[in-house]
Amino acid sequence: MVLRRLLPGRKTDSAREGAPVSGEEIADLLESLTAASTSATWKCRHAAGSVMVEGTVDFAARESRATVIRGKATYEYVRRGSTAFRSPVLQDAPEDAEQSWEYTSETDACGIHAYAIPGVLAAAVRAASGNLGVGKPEEVGERKLTPVTVTLKPKTTDPDGRVARLARQLRDHGAMVLLVSALVEPSGWDDETDEPTGPMIARLRLELPHWTPADNPMDDHAVTVDLFDLNEPVDIAVPEESAAERRRTNRTCADLALF
Repeated sequence: MVLRRLLPGRKTDSAREGAPVSGEEIADLLESLTAASTSATWKCRHAAGSVMVEGTVDFAARESRATVIRGKATYEYVRRGSTAFRSPVLQDAPEDAEQSWEYTSETDACGIHAYAIPGVLAAAVRAASGNLGVGKPEEVGERKLTPVTVTLKPKTTDPDGRVARLARQLRDHGAMVLLVSALVEPSGWDDETDEPTGPMIARLRLELPHWTPADNPMDDHAVTVDLFDLNEPVDIAVPEESAAERRRTNRTCADLALF
């Protein structure tokens, strides 16, 4: 796992005393993000259920792969740019069975999600770095990590076009607030020098408390996405559209849970 090491004694722009990292440092990490593993929970209030997602994302190539579990159904999703492929995972399928793919295009609904582009998030974090809060430490694995959260309320009139686009897309989906958190290990250890270090960002978290899909304005969702193994190389194989059996025009909240 690649941890973001921060310089000890660096000044913070936190609105609260004692924040281990600043909004600028969170933005710097987002801007440098090329790949990550993902773990997401998508709560579907209209269906009284949840979608669980585990996968990897290559931000540089705009590709992702994920296993999506919704109820008793499990699917494998692969995405490249604006096209998402889906294949059901069958428990009793023979090992040599070929996957049956179907695909859909983001242009059927809302376009590539701005919240899934690290550079856009970095710009929005810098614009809102004064809205910084420190939460209670939480256990992740064998470590206690402190969440440092930036509350994003981007405006469509923002002079930065990336932030304005994010605001428009959030507004169009009934989402007014996006929370970006750095989960920080307050004091790390450098294995190479065998010495203690300053705070390190071990994970990033994105939270949308309310999200209404463009294709069904009556639905209400909440999504939490954790990013970890930051900047570790990932290997994602994307099928060709010719390999898909059919083009899928109907979309579900599981499609929205992906990068």
